[in-house]
Amino acid sequence: MKILYVVNYYYPYVSGLSEYVRTIAEEMTKRGHECVVLCSNHDHLAAEEFLNGVHIYRAPIICKISKGTVSPHFIWKAITMSKNFDIVNLHLPMLEAGVIANGVDKRKLVIMYHCDICLPQNALNRFIIRTMDISHIMGMRRATRVIVSTYDYAEHSRVARRFRSKMIEAYCPIKDDIEKKALIINSNKRKNKSYVIGFCGRIVEEKGIDILIKAFELVKSELPNVSLKIVGEYKNVAGGSIYHELEEYIKERQIEDIEFLGGKLPTDVVEFYSKIDVLALPSKNSLEAFGTVQVEAMISGTPVVVSDLPGLRTVIPRTGMGLICRRNDPKDLAKCLIKVLKNRTDYLKPYDYIKNMYGKSVVVDIYEKCFEEILDGVSI
Repeated sequence: MKILYVVNYYYPYVSGLSEYVRTIAEEMTKRGHECVVLCSNHDHLAAEEFLNGVHIYRAPIICKISKGTVSPHFIWKAITMSKNFDIVNLHLPMLEAGVIANGVDKRKLVIMYHCDICLPQNALNRFIIRTMDISHIMGMRRATRVIVSTYDYAEHSRVARRFRSKMIEAYCPIKDDIEKKALIINSNKRKNKSYVIGFCGRIVEEKGIDILIKAFELVKSELPNVSLKIVGEYKNVAGGSIYHELEEYIKERQIEDIEFLGGKLPTDVVEFYSKIDVLALPSKNSLEAFGTVQVEAMISGTPVVVSDLPGLRTVIPRTGMGLICRRNDPKDLAKCLIKVLKNRTDYLKPYDYIKNMYGKSVVVDIYEKCFEEILDGVSI
């Protein structure tokens, strides 16, 4: 099977969306399929490259607008290349989705809808959101299948809920290296008298790190021997980072024991998860649709506290590995963090328990079956 994945950002740009595509493409390659990725050349990278068996094409861009890129060549390349593939898999949000979809044979078009666009409220951003919603609707209307990370998120989406009849659920997969390292390290959890709260994600507004820092102040008033370690890229982030605002707030409030570790860990991410007592994911809005890091933490033996966003809130009820807090509520987040820290063993589950629910092979099986059914002409 020849599969073309079309996505705005791809490795070495790291986000939940880009890593989702990379994990699927690399695993499908291992299964014997020919996988090609078309993305934008967002940072003066090689125009063409092979990475872990995946052939990557990067289209030159004219400029960037907010979190997106502008590239007529990207549109032309996607439509032209699509003719030589069995399946064309677009990953949205994508400004160009509607135009590209109209140039692709709809019988081979599959769209993965990751999330609704959410931007700060002003006239320009309202125009961008409206334009992208229309483009996404055009694309999904033409697609044979629409894949979503959870039905819960899709039901609350401005856009995806219109296409229930085409919908397939495929959770965000755990990367292969994380699965392997977690199996080794999971049985060797540290025992320490101090508490460590962790965060892992881009240092951007929608992740709710400002809420986490305010909650940390409250946690520290009850548990003085607690620290907060924040992992995430802030130097080269689409749409801009809030790192400097957070740094100013921490200095102004003279909050101690908060450490920003940057985008690259001194050790690997599984070791980071294993050395914290709880992972916090206090995301604020619809740009967070699932939160792959929460499953990565769980499979590494670490419980999680997440905000009550559609999609994001689905993992903890299934696994029992943590608590759900009210979004944008530092007091409730602090309350949940303290409860997990004090009763941590109550929220632990075995490695295999999490892998059997959210392991990479489970998700890739869904993709492979979907693509094969399309080739066989099976109706949804």
